Amino acid sequence: MQLQQISVEILNQLITISNQLKDNEFRSPLSILSKNSIGKHIRHIIEFYDLMMVGHTTGKVDYDKRSHDKVLEENRVLAIEKMNTLGQEIMAISVDQPITMFANYSLDGNDPVTINTTLFRELQYNIEHAVHHMAIIKIALLNAFAEVRIPESFGVAYSTIKYQRDSECAQ
Repeated sequence: MQLQQISVEILNQLITISNQLKDNEFRSPLSILSKNSIGKHIRHIIEFYDLMMVGHTTGKVDYDKRSHDKVLEENRVLAIEKMNTLGQEIMAISVDQPITMFANYSLDGNDPVTINTTLFRELQYNIEHAVHHMAIIKIALLNAFAEVRIPESFGVAYSTIKYQRDSECAQ
């Protein structure tokens, strides 16, 4: 249950941020993000989790098959609704299961790699992937939207949080 709870915590932090942004701020291209928006980064996180949930149903996951849904990256309310739904779906996961992951690093797209993995491994991957993008979002928020209250652990790896807490206790 730990992986599920952490994933829901991540989604809730993204919801907290999204709720504080105006619609145009959510979708505005920012120079600090190479003309990408906070909404694009949130959409990217959502789509990875969503594809993982497809893998939960089908036994197969291919993160290259993202839809790059423009509506999801531009519509803050829809993104929030999708994150709430994903949180419920993730909390319903009760057991690990094998999953076959497909990836393609060939420039011509004709040499896919097949990797045996598990649902919990992909859930762990999605946590790390989300935290990475949240760190990027945090930079944008601090630069462009200083009035947004950012959760303390937003965009910080759980291993870093634990290390910092252990270091403080040792002093």
